[in-house]
Amino acid sequence: MVWLEIDEREKSSNNGFGGSVVNGGLVYPVMTEQQIEILRHQIVAYTIICDQLVEMYNSFIAQQDFLGLGHCDPLMASRAHKISSRQRWAPTHAQLHILENLFVQGSGTPTKQKIKEITNELAQHGLVIESNVYNWFQNRRARSKKKKRSASQQSNTKSEADTLEEKKGQVVLSE
Repeated sequence: MVWLEIDEREKSSNNGFGGSVVNGGLVYPVMTEQQIEILRHQIVAYTIICDQLVEMYNSFIAQQDFLGLGHCDPLMASRAHKISSRQRWAPTHAQLHILENLFVQGSGTPTKQKIKEITNELAQHGLVIESNVYNWFQNRRARSKKKKRSASQQSNTKSEADTLEEKKGQVVLSE
């Protein structure tokens, strides 16, 4: 039997619940031996269930890695299909292929409705949420603009260098 020990102040307010005096202190029974045994069985059952859940989770992660379905942790994404803010979205090759094709076909960032449709299509190939799709298009457009700018700067630099070469040649010829 499990006993609850009561301190000196509570001894004086004994409400007649059948406490016993042990080693100078008043104790009350909290659980019977039968209740303790039931509790032990429940703890063992919960331990087994937890071990099985851990095995299932590890098996699921291993299978997801084997199939190349990205690196999103389903436990982190379980709440309303959200991906943790600390965790980056790693699109699969299939998702990237679809996104690149859509970017080449479209002009700029898609509308909210189109993003929902794209997200549903991409979800067939791995975890993804609408904000991932929106951010991907924003980042892809920024990369595209940066690439165009650097290409035009290189061509400007090249034409300036050609112009300088021509001027040097003219100066040499005119001397």
